[in-house]
Amino acid sequence: MSTSLRHTHVTFTIPGKLCRLLFERNYEPEQMIPLTAGIYKSFLQNAAGVKDKDYQPGILATLHKSGNSLNYNPHVHLISTQEMIDIKTGEIIEPGFLPYKKIRFIWQNAFLQHLVKQSIITEEEQILYKERYKNGYHVYFQPIRGSENDVLFRTAEYIATGFFHNSQITAVNHHKKTITFKYRKFMERGTRKKHYATKTMDIFSFMARMLFFLPDKHRKMLRYYGIYAHNIDKKLEEIGRSTWAKAVEHSFENNPEICPHCSTFMIKDVVFSFFADKEIKNLVKTHGIQKGYFIPYQRLQPP
Repeated sequence: MSTSLRHTHVTFTIPGKLCRLLFERNYEPEQMIPLTAGIYKSFLQNAAGVKDKDYQPGILATLHKSGNSLNYNPHVHLISTQEMIDIKTGEIIEPGFLPYKKIRFIWQNAFLQHLVKQSIITEEEQILYKERYKNGYHVYFQPIRGSENDVLFRTAEYIATGFFHNSQITAVNHHKKTITFKYRKFMERGTRKKHYATKTMDIFSFMARMLFFLPDKHRKMLRYYGIYAHNIDKKLEEIGRSTWAKAVEHSFENNPEICPHCSTFMIKDVVFSFFADKEIKNLVKTHGIQKGYFIPYQRLQPP
């Protein structure tokens, strides 16, 4: 996972009453993973005004079948780059403003249409579940802040490790054969303060739920899309030389690595941004700018 790009943690949820219906009708929630990844990729592309399918974000997505309290509550956790990359040129584009409220309705419509196609619900039920939840289905966004790599990888580890952690268990009563654990009951929207509760459960019921929510053997629950897809390496290798050069050539039809006067490859040098101001001031004493290049004054061509 590229740590040089900015990332966002996105969670796609569905309402509780619809969860119960899906459980009763034996819906396979793993289908939600490619569905949400496709929706979010289109969401970024539309926000950036990009129609070219070569522009791809990097997406890592997984499904959690239950909530923190071991209730049936399928939802998708997704980590995505905020930027998109042209997989042919390496050009990077930012989507700009994202209409966060709009994606609730995009997700609601797409998921209900998916359920109709899978014959899980009828078209009449589709209308019912759309009218019942007029604000759409909740999609939560959490920017992954911080420059340290471990911030990103801790988030990836969280969504990959599953729905329950041993640290939630607070007590085990061997005499009564019960287990007590804490779970996050809700989180305040404004302050993002987390509120917790405890639940005591028969230990055999607890084990049955844990086994039920575990993915089937050999079933992949962690999926990679876009620039994080497993088969993308060869395409990225085709970019060849440095991505900035190919991106400039793609946009301006000139190879910025070749001198426009003598047609030879120029010497590459690196100037850290902290010293850029000083270097530019020194450069303009002996060079002028012509067609986007710094050219020594004695070699400048008359306009």
